[in-house]
Amino acid sequence: MCRRHVCAADVDHGVEVLECLELRFHLAVGLAKLFEEHLAQILRDGSWFAAGGYADGVVEAMFSTNVDGYFMEWDTGRAGGFEPLRLLPRDKKVVLGLVTTKSGALESKDALRRRIDEAAKYVPLERLGLSPQCGFASTHHGNTLTEDEQWKKLERVVEVARDVWGE
Repeated sequence: MCRRHVCAADVDHGVEVLECLELRFHLAVGLAKLFEEHLAQILRDGSWFAAGGYADGVVEAMFSTNVDGYFMEWDTGRAGGFEPLRLLPRDKKVVLGLVTTKSGALESKDALRRRIDEAAKYVPLERLGLSPQCGFASTHHGNTLTEDEQWKKLERVVEVARDVWGE
């Protein structure tokens, strides 16, 4: 919903890309509050609605909300790099959704640690966290992984978090 290509039709009608993205972000925040859901790129069964990095204007608007921290998805290359974290205010934290909930393939500890180190170039480790990128069932249809695979992924998150941040 907050990706550049989603605004293509609006841009064709004279709307600035940044304005479109900011409006869509505020709409998504309002819907999220209304339905107590989260902002996500994923629909269901591992399918996805949008791809591309987090746009600066949208991130700035998101980071201006009155919350202590954010959960952001970076489980695939679709989400782009960690550069938008440079805009994170010093009094806020971000949880990196690096572990996909859309497939049963288990991420390696080394790969997760490398991604956390990449993010730490923009935000100090003490203001970062690690989590799955989404729930294991984005809708009532669920996703294509077993309960055992889900538990292994949660165990991996805990294992890597302890390695990085301690008990």
